[in-house]
Amino acid sequence: MHAEVSYVVKAPREKVYAAYTNFEAWPRWSKSTTAAMVVRREGGTVTIESGTVSGGRQRNTVAKFTLSPPEGVENEGETRLTRTRRIVRFEDVPEGTRVTAMLDVRVRGVWGLVFKPRGKAEAEASALEGLRSFAEYAESLP
Repeated sequence: MHAEVSYVVKAPREKVYAAYTNFEAWPRWSKSTTAAMVVRREGGTVTIESGTVSGGRQRNTVAKFTLSPPEGVENEGETRLTRTRRIVRFEDVPEGTRVTAMLDVRVRGVWGLVFKPRGKAEAEASALEGLRSFAEYAESLP
């Protein structure tokens, strides 16, 4: 399943990119992130450990992010049931910065049939809510 959403943040691209890649601040704007800590920086790759809540369940995850400043951030993650690739792009626009989140989610086994009918709409709604929350956070920074 592929989902893609965009939102305009009323701030310069470099500021928006810096806010997004301040991973330890994610709990301030991401409703699903309860904690985040950078455990390694190596070249253009950052590894973080985070606590997340999904479906009412607390999970601890480790994720690697590939940084391409100030154009984008990519990461892939896996759970027992899913494999997700996320690409976030930052584009200069007259109003500020258009942030576009692209998600490719593969749900394993029979769960793919269960989630397919509503999965895309729910993923897009959740991603858009996350971008709105991020925009409020980024716009509030000095």
